[in-house]
Amino acid sequence: MAGESKKSRPLDDERESVLSLVPLLVLLALPLIELGLLIKVGQTIGLVPTLLVVVGTGIVGAAVLRTQGLSAAFKVQEALARDEPPVAAMLDSAFLIGAGILLITPGVLADTIGLALLVPFVRRTAMAWLTRRMTGVTVVTVRRSPADGGGEGPREPRVPPREAGGPVIEGDFERLDEKPMESAKGKTDRPGDS
Repeated sequence: MAGESKKSRPLDDERESVLSLVPLLVLLALPLIELGLLIKVGQTIGLVPTLLVVVGTGIVGAAVLRTQGLSAAFKVQEALARDEPPVAAMLDSAFLIGAGILLITPGVLADTIGLALLVPFVRRTAMAWLTRRMTGVTVVTVRRSPADGGGEGPREPRVPPREAGGPVIEGDFERLDEKPMESAKGKTDRPGDS
């Protein structure tokens, strides 16, 4: 079993290095794809109509951004007033702002995605997909330090991060209820002190 993990490690490293190149390749390919699509649309419908489409979607994008700037805050306040978590309102506003940015960006592909995000059904579907992706399995390991009186704790998490598929977040914490809080003057806050 130990031999298998040593053999699979180079394959995992190779996959990770290939996957790390994907964002770079996308960033390099997108402008070329947009330019090619603009040329093809210009050949199909003509130069003036193509320019009118690009300028028109830019105006629509600016209008969406202008309305969403204030609307986002109102949606969050309304959700909080109904005692609902404002996550859906925030995501909806974020997708609408993203749509506005994509519409301002010149290009056929960006305009198509931006226009699609203006449709409520598409936006809800994208929000559901993003929520599923963000709420994957996460492993949390808590270790107590020797200064805390708890010993070192387990060396390995119960579920290895590779099997869980999620990120491991390491950090330090302090229990505030175990130590008295200090005021700005450096005194300990106690009932009756003034």
